[in-house]
Amino acid sequence: MTTFRWIYLLLLTGLLSGCLSLPDHKLIDTAMQSETLPRLPQSSSSIWISEQGLPLRVKWLKEGSTPLPDGEMFILPYTLTTLPYKNSEENSAWVNNVNLNYSPSEKWTHDPERRMGHYKCMSISSSTIVDWHNLRRGRQLKGYRSWLSGMNEHGMDHRKLDAWYYHLAEEQDTADDYPLLTLHMDPVERTPISYDMEAFTRIIEMGGSINNPLTIPDQVLQDVTHRIKPGEMPPVTIRKLFGYKNSLSVSRNPSAHNKLIIDALKNSGPVFAGIRVRFATSGGVITNDSVARISLPKMSGHGVVILGYIRQGKQYYFVYRETFGNFDNTSQKGGPAYRAYPVHAFNEAYAFLPK
Repeated sequence: MTTFRWIYLLLLTGLLSGCLSLPDHKLIDTAMQSETLPRLPQSSSSIWISEQGLPLRVKWLKEGSTPLPDGEMFILPYTLTTLPYKNSEENSAWVNNVNLNYSPSEKWTHDPERRMGHYKCMSISSSTIVDWHNLRRGRQLKGYRSWLSGMNEHGMDHRKLDAWYYHLAEEQDTADDYPLLTLHMDPVERTPISYDMEAFTRIIEMGGSINNPLTIPDQVLQDVTHRIKPGEMPPVTIRKLFGYKNSLSVSRNPSAHNKLIIDALKNSGPVFAGIRVRFATSGGVITNDSVARISLPKMSGHGVVILGYIRQGKQYYFVYRETFGNFDNTSQKGGPAYRAYPVHAFNEAYAFLPK
């Protein structure tokens, strides 16, 4: 069954059963006006379906372990100070420049009404993992110009990781391990989407062990090559916390996954995690319990980096870095830097142990 048929069936089932529950956006607006961290909704609240995670104001967050009135906040070091932001959103001037000077295989397009940018969340999040571990080992992050937006950024150029993925997807011996999504193309580049999270974890691990420079042609841009030098990526070992389960439902007890992510954050650093399709969160837009736990088949809908957590009472919320923007909420210039989600939102999660 195709992804779109799953989505259609899910929504139709919810509508026919009379259990479609739309969230109240006023709750988000009220929360975002608070000067201090507000009480977050229960994990079963339908509010979690209104956004791709609940936006968090940067001023609410603090690195390290911070006591809360009935809980705690934990944010990894470097997160709010030196870990660079990266943005997947294109702009018309840069798209025109790419089309004029780099002759992509398909002309890039810009739609000002669509705020999601390139579908490159997996490579951007992978580069953020690389950046954090390079900061941990005292490396200075160099600047580069983003091929997605034309803006100046710092750290690991995510285009290098994406190009490596596409290269491996084209090789006969590795193609099956680096699948591409062709049902829906990247909205800017009109190319298949590099979507497999576990494949990107392998690229992160391989990059930390190369002994010779690696030169990779760009997947769509004429005469553009990317170079990864030995030592540019940190030596790490992958640890799968939990993998994607191709099932109609997920675990009804979140405590095991909560513990796995929290232990990984405190012992090894950021967690690379895949978010479930937005409307499938437990207790989300479809409130019937057996239906609300259906996940997007065979893939995560969005790749992010978990950099901390908030505990309020017995409720845990994981704080992750979004792949666009450095704002508190959606603005004319970008999206929120950080969001929070209960653990049931995540399909899969991976930690990286420094060697």
